[in-house]
Amino acid sequence: MSQSILYHAFGIKGVTYHSTDYIGNAVIFNAETTDHYVPCSACGHRVCIFKGQKMKFLRMPPIGRKQALLRVTMHRLQCKSCESMWWPQLPFIKGTARYTRSFAQTVLDMLRFATIKSVADFLHVSWSLVKDIHKHKLSNTYRRISLANVKYLGVDEFSIRKHHRYMTIFVDLQTGRILHALEGTSKAVISPFLNRIKKKARHLKAIAMDMSVSYISAVKEILPNIPIVFDRYHVMALMNKQIDDLRRELQRSLIQEGKKFLKGSRFLLLRNYDGVLDDDRTRLNTLLKANAPLYEMHTMKEQLRLFWQQGTLKKGGLFLLQWLLDAINSDVKQLRKVASTLTDHLDGMMHYYPHKITNGLLEGLNNKIKTMKRQAYGFRDMEYFILRLYDLHTPRYAFS
Repeated sequence: MSQSILYHAFGIKGVTYHSTDYIGNAVIFNAETTDHYVPCSACGHRVCIFKGQKMKFLRMPPIGRKQALLRVTMHRLQCKSCESMWWPQLPFIKGTARYTRSFAQTVLDMLRFATIKSVADFLHVSWSLVKDIHKHKLSNTYRRISLANVKYLGVDEFSIRKHHRYMTIFVDLQTGRILHALEGTSKAVISPFLNRIKKKARHLKAIAMDMSVSYISAVKEILPNIPIVFDRYHVMALMNKQIDDLRRELQRSLIQEGKKFLKGSRFLLLRNYDGVLDDDRTRLNTLLKANAPLYEMHTMKEQLRLFWQQGTLKKGGLFLLQWLLDAINSDVKQLRKVASTLTDHLDGMMHYYPHKITNGLLEGLNNKIKTMKRQAYGFRDMEYFILRLYDLHTPRYAFS
C-alpha cells in the first residue's frame, strides 16, 4: 500500500518500500534501491552487482501537519562485465539535492501566494533552501527571453541602493514584460543588450525613454534607424523641476512675509490644475495672481500637457512650435531653459504621434518593484533580484 502512496502521492519510483516510522513530528518512509539490471555507461552491459551502500534522507511534501521524509538505502553498482562502479541516479531528485522533485514543486506552488519566510516556516526548512529552489526555477524559466515579437521597447531606471545606485530595465510596452535588467545606466552597460535587440528584434518600431544622454547616445549609435520617443512623464517632470527651481528662487528673494505666502506651495504648483481640490484651487489662484513669473510658468506647463492631445502629427507639430516660440520669448529664464532642452530634442517629441507610446507602464512597474523590495526587506542576491523582476508579469493568486 505504501509503495503505491510513494508513487502516486510523491512521485517516488525506482525504489522498493520497506516500512514507515513515526518519530516526533515526522513520518519517515524507509526504502532502498534494488535494481540489478541497469545499463553500464562504459560498456552497456545490463547486469550489475552491489558494491557498498549509503543512506540518504530526502524531504518530501508534508502530510497534513507532519513532515514527510524518505530514508533511502542506496547500493553502489558494479558492472559484471567491465567492473566499473557508480552510484545509481534517482529519478525523483535532481542532481545531489536533499529533497524530492515533488517537494520543490510544493515550495514553488506556495510561493505563488506566500513569502519565502512563510513557506520556510510552514515546511520547517531554512529560508535559504526555499530561496535556492525558487532561484533555480526562475533561472531555468528565464534563461532565454524571446525578443522576436517586440515592437515597442521602453527603457527606464530606478534606484536599487543609496548613494545613487541605479538599475536599468527594458520592457516590452505591449505585454508589460521586463525583458532585461542590469545594474548601471551608462552607455557601456546598456550597449550589449541593444546589440542583442538589433539582431533579434526584427519588428522593433520605436523606443520610449527619458532624455538621458547615455541612453540617447547608445540607441543612436547601435539602432540609428529606430525612432526615439521621449516619454511624456519625463518631459513634464522636466517642466516641474524648473517650476520648483523658480519657486525656490522667488522664496529666497522675498522678505519674510512673502516667504510665508509661498511656504507649502510646492506640490500645489506641481499638481495638474484639473486635479487640484476646490479648497486648494482658491489658494493656488491667489498665489498665481500675486506672482507673474509663477503664473506664466504654471500656465505654460498646463498648455504643454495639451501637446499629447492634438490628435495628428501636423497639429502636434504646429502646437509645439508655437509653444516653443512663446517660451523662448519669455522673460522667465527657467521657461527658456525648458524650451532650449525641448528644441534640442524636437524629433523625440514629434515621434510620439506615429507611435503614441509612453513609459507610463514602466512607472507602474517601478511601484511594483518598490513593493517587492519592501516585502523582502531588500535583496542581498542581485542575481535573484533580477530573476524576480523577470517574473513580475506572472499573475498571482488574488484573495478577497
